[in-house]
Amino acid sequence: MKKMTAGIIGGTHGMGRWMTGLLRAQGLAVSVAGRATKTTAVDLAGRCDVVAVAVPIAATAGVIREVGPRVKPGRLLMDLTSLKTEPVALMLSHSEADVVGCHPLFGPSVSDPAGHSVVLCRGRGENGYALMKAVFEKAGYRVLETTPRRHDKMMSVVQALNHFNTIVLGMAVAEAGIPFPELQPFSTPIFTTKMEIVRKVFTDTPGLYADILAGNPHTKKILASYARVAQKIRARADARGRGVGELLRQRRHPLRGGDRQDAQGFVPVRQRRQGR
Repeated sequence: MKKMTAGIIGGTHGMGRWMTGLLRAQGLAVSVAGRATKTTAVDLAGRCDVVAVAVPIAATAGVIREVGPRVKPGRLLMDLTSLKTEPVALMLSHSEADVVGCHPLFGPSVSDPAGHSVVLCRGRGENGYALMKAVFEKAGYRVLETTPRRHDKMMSVVQALNHFNTIVLGMAVAEAGIPFPELQPFSTPIFTTKMEIVRKVFTDTPGLYADILAGNPHTKKILASYARVAQKIRARADARGRGVGELLRQRRHPLRGGDRQDAQGFVPVRQRRQGR
């Protein structure tokens, strides 16, 4: 029996390399294409049963347009980016293959699947979707099914708002004019943790965070809300903080309790099948 083949475009780094390891562990014959490989993205698209686009967000659209027409009907074209609306639409319009949007909700350093989730968005075809769901579940990951639009709406909070807030914090700390070595002896554990996140955003892959902010269609709305809330808190702030305290008591925050359905707004595949 012929071994199923997979081609990972961008498979030499980051999530592409993670995907390469995962599929090889599942028994697929995996080839990769990267900037320094002789094998090209077009080569993989023409010969592989599964073609995964795992390049930076800014390059994803161009790669899909290039390889999509070369992925044959009955095969699978998928992506691994943090955005789903545009990539899924592009895959559907530039290929006749099965289409799945995929977003692992973790970074490439994760080796233990326990407690980690992968989002899958149906595009076209049942076989490709069933294949990837089985791959991730067999590996031990939780599979969450949602639409591209709902995914991006959720990511506007989980990623865009979150990263924006981190960037604001980092820049505000810098503008305070106090050298970080002077701050360290006074730092609380929470502040230290937040500063480590700031360091990661500003130094590791700043382009990724910029692309998430720029590419999510819901970013504008959520950041407008952020600005309104910040202004409201600023207007309530006084020397004793009574105004802010009153504001906090008036507002019921979702993290205080209430509806305990899936915290990320997605329905796990197993529960969807049960009719939840």
